[in-house]
Amino acid sequence: MEDWSLRNRIICEAIKEMNDRGVKFTMDDLARRLGVSKRTLYENFASKEELISYILHSAIAELKEKRELIMNDPQLDVTEKFKQIMLVRPSLCPETTDRVAFEIRKFMPEQWKTVEADIEAKWRLIETLVQEGEKTGRFRSVFFPAVWVMFRGSFHEFANQDFLLQHKVTMKEMIEYMVDILLFGLAAKTSPDLESQP
Repeated sequence: MEDWSLRNRIICEAIKEMNDRGVKFTMDDLARRLGVSKRTLYENFASKEELISYILHSAIAELKEKRELIMNDPQLDVTEKFKQIMLVRPSLCPETTDRVAFEIRKFMPEQWKTVEADIEAKWRLIETLVQEGEKTGRFRSVFFPAVWVMFRGSFHEFANQDFLLQHKVTMKEMIEYMVDILLFGLAAKTSPDLESQP
């Protein structure tokens, strides 16, 4: 029988290793952090690559489940669903930092394809919400491909660690700023131009 408590410890400590050392950490490093033998690690995961892939797939599965709950929640209006879908993050390990994503994207392109596929799935949900918002009058009519290009371009810029370090923010904070601007625009609510509109 698998020891799921041990597997969960391995996963969380592996994420901490990636926070500290990036994806170049070794199974020796992880075994020392856990206080177990390498044999114990390999009894649970055949390789570091398998471990990281498992972490990615688990995180993405959690995200999909959370998004489904958001989309089907009758208590949320379309605006709140939009915000929550954009901002939802996995809770696999609370210590996860942006560096984990940066490292996987840079050094493990095959594994990163899984993340890219999940991003595309998220945009399909966003498009559905935008269309719903237009039909209900909560959003004005827009050319969605332009929204998609803006978000996609912004996301890839935010996935640049130097950019975030330069502006002293996290990726989550940048996405929050982006969502706020998209939903509420740049013009101040007290702008004379807005007040003069019917």
